[in-house]
Amino acid sequence: MTDTTNETERSRMRSLATYPHLVTSVVRFCDTDRLGHVNNTVLPQFVEAGRVGLIDELQPGSNAIRYWVVARLEVDYISELHFPATVITGTRTTRVGRTSWTVESGLFVEQTCIATARSVLVHVRDGKSTPPDAEFSAALHQDLAAAVDTAGTGV
Repeated sequence: MTDTTNETERSRMRSLATYPHLVTSVVRFCDTDRLGHVNNTVLPQFVEAGRVGLIDELQPGSNAIRYWVVARLEVDYISELHFPATVITGTRTTRVGRTSWTVESGLFVEQTCIATARSVLVHVRDGKSTPPDAEFSAALHQDLAAAVDTAGTGV
């Protein structure tokens, strides 16, 4: 993550047990590069699957993710990933604001962490960051706030 990420937080992000929301993805052969590694651009797709899965778990069948765009994505690549593999994406909400929310993700092959990520999503309408509709905002905000993982974050 960033230089300000302390070792305790880094260690916590690398433990599958700390993520309440899990999604499984299968690595495809076309995800590999000429060296046989899964390309670095594929791992953010696994992170995205975790974020979308989190929203679907919190608000099944809603379009809740539709107007949320990634404003920032930090990825730490820890270990190589090869085909074939199954990747478990663990996701947890760490902050909920008025127009944005933050999630942390860990990518795992079995219990081995291969990458961690932090995503900041911003609500956008007509190309501008804007608060979501009042009714929609209240429901999503409540669900996200209830899902905030405060373990070891000082929140």
